[in-house]
Amino acid sequence: MDERTLKVVIMHGDHRAEFEGDYREVWAGVNRYLSQLYPPLEAIKKLTGSVDVQEVAERISGLLEIRDGRIILLRDADAKRRILLCLAGAYVGKAFGLLEKDRLTPKEIASYLGMDERVVRARLSELRKAGLVVKYDEGLYGFTPASLRELPGEE
Repeated sequence: MDERTLKVVIMHGDHRAEFEGDYREVWAGVNRYLSQLYPPLEAIKKLTGSVDVQEVAERISGLLEIRDGRIILLRDADAKRRILLCLAGAYVGKAFGLLEKDRLTPKEIASYLGMDERVVRARLSELRKAGLVVKYDEGLYGFTPASLRELPGEE
């Protein structure tokens, strides 16, 4: 097995499943397997507002990079979509262990995007009213399932 090959073994009860290949194949296989094994997970995801990390990662691939603890946009878009991309990057970055948190303050978003914080706050308010971001305690904002359809490139 070369260093680009990933192998995951899942054991539960009398069941054992192995997945081997590049990380995308393995990630997709594990997700498919767990979804078949535990169908209620889809319902739980919808009820809790969880977003499929793999789906978000695929949508933002090529639109941003996460390097050295920073979110870097690679494609220009209007302010609202830039903010959604930033929050999507934080969501994926946290899930993959590349960032410390998946919820950001307006100041952090403004810093990542090189935007005026007042503009970010105004756009976040609009996005929140439209149900595209969630505002949490301590002024933190996060990505929602509805945000996915608004990312650049969605047809």
